[in-house]
Amino acid sequence: MYGYWYSVKENFKFERKEFYQYLWTSLAYGFVLSFRKWGVDKFDFQSGISNFIQAAIVVLLCLFIHISAQKLVAIKLGYKASYSYWLNGILFCMLLTLLTNGYSGVIGFILIGAVTMEHIPRLRLGKFRYGTNLKDVARVSLAGPIANVITVLVLGTIFFSIGRDDLLFAIIVVNLFLAFYSMLPIPKIDIPTRVDSGSNGLGVFWFSRTLYVLTLATILIFAILVFISVAQNVWGLFAVAFVIGSMLSIIYSIALEQKN
Repeated sequence: MYGYWYSVKENFKFERKEFYQYLWTSLAYGFVLSFRKWGVDKFDFQSGISNFIQAAIVVLLCLFIHISAQKLVAIKLGYKASYSYWLNGILFCMLLTLLTNGYSGVIGFILIGAVTMEHIPRLRLGKFRYGTNLKDVARVSLAGPIANVITVLVLGTIFFSIGRDDLLFAIIVVNLFLAFYSMLPIPKIDIPTRVDSGSNGLGVFWFSRTLYVLTLATILIFAILVFISVAQNVWGLFAVAFVIGSMLSIIYSIALEQKN
């Protein structure tokens, strides 16, 4: 365990370029989320800048949870994970926000970026299949969405316990967006040949389509239930989502996978 935490100390930190990309991503999506909150009847700079800062901090926090989980799992498996934004995706998202007056901005979370994995030989000594493999990519990919879902479960419990709080709700929503959109199998356009150069969903999809269906279906159904259900037990909602997701993955496996 000491060796692991020493590796975390050495390899967890954000490099300067990585940190700037992480920061710019948070600011960009903070702008997207707050675009329609710069006044009700007329432009209000003070209200708008306050909402922008709050939205940027929320994205910063949620994205940090997402990336940190992936970094920790990557280090455990013998890799160094580094966040890289998708500049084209961010620019497209901001353009879409402007063209639709802010109504379609959340779609841009599809292109928010992802981590790339660097093989660290000294951390991989003694590992089965010494180099990078699809199973490890899938594990690291899943860590981010799972961390976001766990955050929703914890904050959702607090949210319903203390009363509805706007800030908590915003954090819950952004975590759900990150968890779901990051699981869509989107390749990174500028580096299309690397197994870790796409979204989290792409890494899981290449490893196991049945696992991919289970994860995506569970997150999607959980998000829908959180938004539409009047029940105040988020753990119960997740259990329902997981059961339905499991059933869908079994049906998929029987209907399609076993035919191949």
